[in-house]
Amino acid sequence: MNSLKKIVKYVKKNKWASILFEASIIVLVLVLFSWYQNRGTLAANGEPAPDFTLQSIAGETLQLSQLKGKKVLIYFFAPWCSICHMSGGNLNALRKARDKDELEILVIGLSYEFEAEIQDFANELELTMPVLYGNDQLMQDYKIKGFPTYFVIDEEGNVTHRSVGYSTEIGMRLRT
Repeated sequence: MNSLKKIVKYVKKNKWASILFEASIIVLVLVLFSWYQNRGTLAANGEPAPDFTLQSIAGETLQLSQLKGKKVLIYFFAPWCSICHMSGGNLNALRKARDKDELEILVIGLSYEFEAEIQDFANELELTMPVLYGNDQLMQDYKIKGFPTYFVIDEEGNVTHRSVGYSTEIGMRLRT
């Protein structure tokens, strides 16, 4: 107890120690919040990503397993999700920054009633990557609990990263 009192006294007297202490608390809160958001989703532990075959808004069929050999960012969204709308520009910026041969980006709509909702979302955000119609089975396979959720799949088809909630372009770049 005496040591704790000494630490508190030091932090109160030293401006830089106080700033470092406050920054540490903020980082701890952010880490705990991230952990809380990600709990229950498909683990990012190098396990194979569940395969899927989906239709795009352009009418093409896409199968995840056909992209083996490429790193893939799978971005799950709901058309009613305001955070998903805010992230769209980050996806376009990431697409411009990373060559398609280096990183494939798939945007998958879930939790929608009409296909037009997915098309409107893609048009509104002027998305420049494949936008696919997801389904309930895919939501279960990836254990999606909130939106947006994204996964990074490595060249061998394994999940290496996951995130729930808003992510900046820089955050996505660092994870891919």
